[in-house]
Amino acid sequence: MKRFIFIAVSVMAFAFLLYAAEKLVIEDGTTGKNRATCGGWWYTYNDAESGGNSEVWPKPQEFEKSKDGSSFVARMKGKTGNKLGWDFIGIGVTLSEKSGCPGEATPVDLTKYTTLSFKIKGEISGGRLTVIIPYTENKCEEGKYGSKTLTDWADYEIGISPKVTKDWTLVKIDLRKDLKQPKWAKKIVSIEDVLKNAHNINWHFSSPDGDTIDISIKDIELN
Repeated sequence: MKRFIFIAVSVMAFAFLLYAAEKLVIEDGTTGKNRATCGGWWYTYNDAESGGNSEVWPKPQEFEKSKDGSSFVARMKGKTGNKLGWDFIGIGVTLSEKSGCPGEATPVDLTKYTTLSFKIKGEISGGRLTVIIPYTENKCEEGKYGSKTLTDWADYEIGISPKVTKDWTLVKIDLRKDLKQPKWAKKIVSIEDVLKNAHNINWHFSSPDGDTIDISIKDIELN
């Protein structure tokens, strides 16, 4: 009986270690600056290259995490413009040191994971906040901080605006069930292809009415 119990406990311990090893911690809040726990980099973006007038803080290429209590969080605030009709700003993180641009745009295979989880708090005055996994080429566009889209920007996404409150809210996203391409998408791609060739994750805020946003994000993991 003792031997059986020992074997059972050993198997459970091995299973737990295997599960822990499979988890990808993208951000745990232990360091500042713009470096993510996974080795990637935090950034912000806006619609300036498309002729828009949306404003975002931290400014693009000037990102630094903010302090929240004893840990660091990724914070973005700003205001959408009113020139394009689909004005936007956003915050994102690359999934490894080499997956972003400028750089090698080396993809990260996420097919072994099922769930993306993170905590978020803040406030938005309107508009729409989505989580997006962009599907892009595995090379950087010359002179730009990104790769060419393979979906004409109709990427897999999920709206999370109702999750944004003044208190920290845990968000769990099933990568295969919850993420969908928008209805207007013309280039339909497989979620497995997207997950196999991932470079980054974006929290994308859009509005044509000059809406404001101020959000903080922490404890980001893939399981």
